[in-house]
Amino acid sequence: MTSTPSEGPDVPDGASEAYPTPDPGLQLIAEGVSELVGFGAAVINIRRGDEFEIVAAYGDETGQTVDGEMTVAEMLGTRFPVSVVTDLLDMSVDWGDIKFVPHEQNTIGQVEGYWVPDTDENVLKDAQDWHRLDELLAPFYDENGELVGVLSIDRPTNGRRPGRRQQRILNRFARQARRAVLLTLQREYLEERANNLIEAQSFLREANSQLGLTEVLEATQEAMSRGLDADGLYVQAKDGDGGTVAYASPGVRWNRKEHALAGAQSYQSTRLWDEGEHAIVDRDLLQQRIRGGDPERRKYAKIGLEFLDAVGADSLLIVPIGVETTALGHLVLLRGAGRPQWTNTEGRLAMEFGRDFGRIVLTSNAYTQERDLAQRLATADRVHSRLIESVAQELHNPLIALTTGIDALRHEDRGSSTWFQQVGNLISRSDQLVAMVDDLLLFSRFSDPSSRPTLTYVDLAPLLREIFEQRTYESEKRGIEVSIDVPAHSIQVLGDRSEIKAAVLRLVDNALVYTHRGGHVRLYIVESASEAAISVTDNGVGIPSAEQLQVFTEFYRGTSQAIGGRKGVGLGLSIVDRVARRHNGRVTLRSEPGTGTRVSLVLPLANDTSI
Repeated sequence: MTSTPSEGPDVPDGASEAYPTPDPGLQLIAEGVSELVGFGAAVINIRRGDEFEIVAAYGDETGQTVDGEMTVAEMLGTRFPVSVVTDLLDMSVDWGDIKFVPHEQNTIGQVEGYWVPDTDENVLKDAQDWHRLDELLAPFYDENGELVGVLSIDRPTNGRRPGRRQQRILNRFARQARRAVLLTLQREYLEERANNLIEAQSFLREANSQLGLTEVLEATQEAMSRGLDADGLYVQAKDGDGGTVAYASPGVRWNRKEHALAGAQSYQSTRLWDEGEHAIVDRDLLQQRIRGGDPERRKYAKIGLEFLDAVGADSLLIVPIGVETTALGHLVLLRGAGRPQWTNTEGRLAMEFGRDFGRIVLTSNAYTQERDLAQRLATADRVHSRLIESVAQELHNPLIALTTGIDALRHEDRGSSTWFQQVGNLISRSDQLVAMVDDLLLFSRFSDPSSRPTLTYVDLAPLLREIFEQRTYESEKRGIEVSIDVPAHSIQVLGDRSEIKAAVLRLVDNALVYTHRGGHVRLYIVESASEAAISVTDNGVGIPSAEQLQVFTEFYRGTSQAIGGRKGVGLGLSIVDRVARRHNGRVTLRSEPGTGTRVSLVLPLANDTSI
């Protein structure tokens, strides 16, 4: 059995022993081998570089090493060269997962790193008796075939070499021990990675209040550069909205729009991630390609040198960023003149960071999306509250008036002047309610992301004449003159006729509501080379300048007095604005209190390639 005492701290006063704490899971396996199978010593070792360390030991046997007498318990925490195990394995007989080293082939003897039990069993009575130099080993290999641990077993309690039944049981324990060792190594590896990322994580915690990927990069770039021994870095990564975030640490003169190599790196980052590789670009290699490469390689080598000059570097290490099967961008680490060239070993280390940083990118994007979603939900909640409030307020009075009018109508003689007056009031209130519901239905339709306008060629001139005819009766009833001025020729836009008509009707209705009796409303079209503006002007009360930016907000109801009727629910101009945006157009407004208002719906003209 193998063991070399490791240097450890002195035993404190009053302490009975100063042995390291064994790994609990592995210690149970060592105890099981000893107690259940019947052996006086069982130890489990884990590889640490060129040595094995004993991390679990069980048994009360005492043995000799080059450093003197040592119990099995005292072997815990000691180390011995990997070569001792590999040499023993070369001498072993294959029993499956368990390897048996018979004393006849054991040429190591009592050398450095070898523990021999204190027995006098050099003289055997039977060929199957256990010899003090007999050895049982169970080597553990990782998925790459590297020797990472070993279970060592010695001193069977019956004094005999294991038979077939014991061999089967030992093989089961060996397989269980291998799984436990690999899990222990994985846990240690994750703990080591976590410790290496503590500094970066502290910067990430500081950036939590900002959450955006650019802000996270600004907070962590110094730690990243220092930890990876780079003179600077830049990152290009996908953001949470389907776009790209590009960041360069201070002093790096880089602009992805100006450098051709930046686009090539972006293209190659997906390939590198898929292949699990990094890339190294250095000035010497590029110069060699310029001198001896084919024309195509010389071309790209020249671009590479120009890029190195632009960012002030002599070598680059390009590391893909991603998570699982998804490439999220790339990290480029820079070193200047006189600095060591990047090596493949450093590239492999940086690849680990690329994977960790990929999770940071996803987390940052998730936080950003969560923040944006929370803001949209808060906005939607405010809109919803305003909707309920506005609808409740605006529907309350007309409904009360309808109820009162219907009740009064029951007590009037049918056909009397009072009866006709009450019927007229009921019709007016009903029209008001219908207009409110129409606005709410349109607003709901335009708020649905899946709703799209039905595009056809729309001739604006006949459309405006139709609207003029429909509002003639209303304007005459209010005592307001309405005029129309449209050209005789066709003016076509590509859009949804019903939506455009709804928007213009609301502009005309607003003008009628806010214009005095005896006033004037004008409906006309102004045409340019690429656009047509449908304008409605009035000489009504106008809109205060402080409110002109708010009138397109949903449910906003200004302070101007509604002369020709009651105000609506505050959706008219909001609907006009949404129609404009759904048709790649815009809305303009010009107003002076006491003078009047002009609102224009500007739409792009149709052409032969519009559809």
